[in-house]
Amino acid sequence: MSKPCKVGFLLYPDFSLLGVSSALEVLRAVNRVTGDTVYESAVVAESSVVSNVGLSLEPSQAALGLMDIVILVASGTDVTIPVTVLSDIAMLGGIGKGANLLAQAGLLDGFRARLEGTADELQMQYPTIELSQGAFELDRSRMTCGAGTAALDMMLSLVAREQGVDLASSVSELLVRDRLGVPPRSSFVPRIVKKPQPQIEEATQLMAANIEEPLGADELASLVGISRRQLERLFRKYLDTVPSKHYLKLRLEYARQLLREVEMPVVEVGIACGFSNASHFSTAYKNHFGLTPREEKQA
Repeated sequence: MSKPCKVGFLLYPDFSLLGVSSALEVLRAVNRVTGDTVYESAVVAESSVVSNVGLSLEPSQAALGLMDIVILVASGTDVTIPVTVLSDIAMLGGIGKGANLLAQAGLLDGFRARLEGTADELQMQYPTIELSQGAFELDRSRMTCGAGTAALDMMLSLVAREQGVDLASSVSELLVRDRLGVPPRSSFVPRIVKKPQPQIEEATQLMAANIEEPLGADELASLVGISRRQLERLFRKYLDTVPSKHYLKLRLEYARQLLREVEMPVVEVGIACGFSNASHFSTAYKNHFGLTPREEKQA
């Protein structure tokens, strides 16, 4: 039996709990499908760390330097990371602002990566990094993605590359059908555009990939490569709506799926779908579906 691949999650305050859990689910599913311990995972931190939904996680006793893969998960960049130790790790990853931490440390130089921020600012700040506009990026010994469930797609891509496409497909089916019952985020991307419109398709894919931490209107337009006004005109022409309303609709539809089919508190569902205020989440949900999130969960 081959030696398990050790994956450490280096967590920082206010980290995306959904991002970590999504990544962990893939690793656990691989072990379940294969009947073998292909991956061993551990939470690595200096002390207890609190997530973006207020859940505190205790670190394991595993040494960071013994990991085969280390994935940084953060919501801010005003922290210090162990660059010397990380430089010796075979593979590094970043979820959310965890990717930006790697970039700041020079650990993504020469790689293609997905970072948080506007394209123009990132290009100026990190000229040696090939910036990706996708939900995630897997490039040789680096992998990066947005916060939230984009981590699931990233880890599935890693499994496909390292363990084979057949296993990755089996894991994906297990996660979607047997446990979560939640369609991939791409299923929320509307297919009612009457003729091909690449900017709308790219914008909706970016929206679906950034549910937990929604992109601002200007940032979204910048990532697509057009102005905010141009993007609004395209949405009105092809979808008879504006980007902000369409984005809200995607988030609320994903929230409904979570409420109906996943064991998750209403407050956490709201946060997972980009609503930091429970009252705002409840009001928006009721305006869209005609009932509150709690009523939906009890239905």
